[in-house]
Amino acid sequence: KSKLIEAYEAGPDKNIEFLNAHIPQGWRDLPNPYPTTAASLARGKRVYQEFCIGCHGPVGDGMGPAQPYLYPPPLNFTLLKGREISGGILYYQIMNGITGSAMPYFKKNLESEKIWEVGDYVAVYFINDSDADTEPKGIDAALEP
Repeated sequence: KSKLIEAYEAGPDKNIEFLNAHIPQGWRDLPNPYPTTAASLARGKRVYQEFCIGCHGPVGDGMGPAQPYLYPPPLNFTLLKGREISGGILYYQIMNGITGSAMPYFKKNLESEKIWEVGDYVAVYFINDSDADTEPKGIDAALEP
């Protein structure tokens, strides 16, 4: 069994801890640098509908049409409510994907701003907590992986 599957089977707390453990601290501390606007949320929704809804579902609960065929299943974003999930964490996972899972990387398909916007869409509508446009605005170059 892979460590990813073991973490999933250990329950939501262990799974989320495992998923976030490999993210460099600089990204974990980084808020989404773009402000949340009606236009940015509309763009984020469009990206979500094109790239994410098939696995994560229309309400972000991981119950998209592909869910029965994936193990571990897609992350249920609503389990992230009340946790310290920064815009940087969402960005890093979307950009790089999750090795050993069906979550692909999107750094070749989506430009940076679209990744930030879809992450903010997830934060606003499924986690109910967005850190968009808060300090610090940027990442210390020394913290880049």
